[in-house]
Amino acid sequence: MTNFEIVVVGSGVIGSSIAYHLARQGRQVLVVERAEPAVEPAASWASAGGVRRQGRHAAEAKLASESIPRWPSLEEELGANFAYRQGGNLYVGEGEAEIEIVKKFVKTQQANGFEDVRFVDRNEALEIVPALNDRVSAASYSPQDGQADPALTTRAFAGAAKRHGATYWTGTDITKLLANDSRVTGVQTSRGEVQAEAVVLAAGAWSDTLAESIGFHLPIRTRVPQILISTPAAQGLVQPVLGSVSRRLSLKQLDDGSFMLGGGWPGVPAVDRRSYTMEQASIEGGWAAGSGLIPAVGEQKIARKWCGLEAQSFDGVPFVGAVPSFEGLTVATGCSGHGFAIAPAMGRAIADQLTGKSTPELDGLSPARIASFDQAAVERFLTN
Repeated sequence: MTNFEIVVVGSGVIGSSIAYHLARQGRQVLVVERAEPAVEPAASWASAGGVRRQGRHAAEAKLASESIPRWPSLEEELGANFAYRQGGNLYVGEGEAEIEIVKKFVKTQQANGFEDVRFVDRNEALEIVPALNDRVSAASYSPQDGQADPALTTRAFAGAAKRHGATYWTGTDITKLLANDSRVTGVQTSRGEVQAEAVVLAAGAWSDTLAESIGFHLPIRTRVPQILISTPAAQGLVQPVLGSVSRRLSLKQLDDGSFMLGGGWPGVPAVDRRSYTMEQASIEGGWAAGSGLIPAVGEQKIARKWCGLEAQSFDGVPFVGAVPSFEGLTVATGCSGHGFAIAPAMGRAIADQLTGKSTPELDGLSPARIASFDQAAVERFLTN
C-alpha cells in the first residue's frame, strides 16, 4: 500500500493543470495515467486547441475570464513552448438574417463579462480576415482569444507539475476507486493500492466507469469529434480562430499555413472506447464547411485527419468540484469540448477548493446539480 495526500486520476490538460497548481502549493500529489500525457485518442491530444471565451455557458464565464489573461504569459510560467498565439476569435454570420443573430450573440458575451467582445460589420470582418467568403455579413470579435498546441500544452503542465514535486505514474491502469461507506479513500491500480485523503477524477471520457465502481452515476457519454488538417496554403490568411453561426465549424490556420478544421463532426467510438472509426460523411461535411467559409481551404487537400474521445456531459456544462454524496471525491470532467482554454483557472480553482478556500467560480459547475436532473432524460442521453 502507498499513501499520498491527493491522487489525480488522468494526466490530460485538466488533470495536469490540477496537479501543477496543487504541487505549487506544496501538496503531495500523485497523478495516475494508464498511458502518457496527451497521446491518441485522448481529448488533450486531439483537441483543436482553441483558447476562447465566446460561446461559453454562463457557468464557465468566471473561469474563462480568469484563464484568458493568463495564456500570454503561460509559456514562461510553465517553462515550455506550446505555440500559443493571441490572434483573436471571430464568430461569423452570413446573409442578412444572421446579422441579428450575431448582435444577440455579442450581447450575451458582454453579459457574461467579456466586455471587449464587440460586433463588427462586413467591412471590418473582411479587414480582420480578408480571405472570408463574399456572403459574410457580420461577426462577433473577441481580440484577446487565441490558440495553442494542445498536446504540448498538456505536457508543459505535466512537466511543471513534476518540477514542483508531483509524482506521475504513467502506463498504470486504475481498476477502481476505493471507498469506505460514502468516503473515497484512494484508488486500486496495477501497481497496487494507493490511499489518499482526496481523489480527483479527471479521466475524461473514461471517468464514468471509475465513478461507477463506487456507485456514483456520472451522466457523461463519449463524444468523438473530428479534426481535419489541410495541405499548407499561403501563410497569414487567417489570424483569429473562426466560428460560424450556421456552419458546423471551428477553423484556424497553423504557423505552417495549413488549416485545422474542427466543429464537432462526429466519428464513432469503439466498443471498448480505446479507439474510433472516422465517418466519410463527417469528413466531407467538415471539409465543405471550411471551404465554404474560407474559399482558400477548397484549393487545398486533406493532409491528415483524426478524432479524439472526450466526455460530453448531460447538460453540456462541465462537472467540476466536490461530489456531495462521496466525501473525499472531486471530479473535473464532462468538459464537452470546452475544457482546454479554461484549464489554467480550473486547475487553480480545484487546488484552492481542496485546501478549503471558497471557490464561488465553481458554483455553477458543481456535480451537486446531478441530483436535479430528470433521470429518464439522462437515460435517453446515455443510450442515444
